[in-house]
Parts: sequence; C-alpha cells; structure tokens
Amino acid sequence: MLYYEDIDLGARYTSREYYVDKDELIDFAKQWDPQPFHIDEEAARGYPTGLIGTSVHSYAILTKLLTESDQEPPAMVAGLGIEDWRMPYPLRPGDTVHAVGSVESKRESKSKPEFGILVSRSELINQDGKVVLTHCSSGLIMKRPQSVVA
Repeated sequence: MLYYEDIDLGARYTSREYYVDKDELIDFAKQWDPQPFHIDEEAARGYPTGLIGTSVHSYAILTKLLTESDQEPPAMVAGLGIEDWRMPYPLRPGDTVHAVGSVESKRESKSKPEFGILVSRSELINQDGKVVLTHCSSGLIMKRPQSVVA
C-alpha cells in the first residue's frame, strides 16, 4: 500500500485496455440514464451524436481501470471532491479505452495530521487518442503509521 510519503508528484499510471460492447453500453444506460441516444440505436440516428454512452458509464469504466491497475494501491481513505469534469468526446459502442492517472499535487491535512490530501487528474482515452472523460479529484490518504517506541 502506498502512503502519503510514498506518492511522487507527477507520477503517472496507465491502465489496461477495455472494450466497450454495444449491449453493455445500452444496458448500463437503461438502468442509469435512459435517454433515447443512450438506449435505442434506431432513435439515436435522429441525434447528431448517434448512439453514445453515458458520462456515468465513462466514469465507472475510468474508475474500474484505475482501481484495477498493476500499481500498488494508495492508502486512500475517502474521496473529497471532483472538479474540472470534462467530456470532450463521447464514449461509443466498439471503443477500446484505457485510463491514465497522474498526481497533480499533495499536501498535509491541516485538520487531520495523520493524513494527507492528494489531487490527481484522471483521463479515459479511446483507441484514437481522443479524451472521452477527464477530471481532477482530491482524496484523503493515510500517512505512514508511526512506530511505537517502548
């Protein structure tokens, strides 16, 4: 487990690839965002975007890929917020995406000295190098436990 002290500024992580199946895209949207351009291929033809995935689905994939990466997991306790959420390009059926995470900043917590605050940028990128989703998130991360001297 990576503690606050172990995290390097600028550290960058890249995930494995993930194929977005059309049925998965539609099923997810039917449950969480049932708009015509997310759930009905025929109806989506009447929209300029055609059939596209939901932003929530993009976020779920991004989170899964970063969480399952080969990197040692951070000692994260809680998410504190998400800012600068952008969706410059839609998630489409048949996309192969991967996630990239990078550490933007870190600081010690003023109110909880046993924790630090980590700010990272995450991106979901498709097979053409287009960014599907990007955001900055901050989280509370444990500091390395102090040894007890007897």
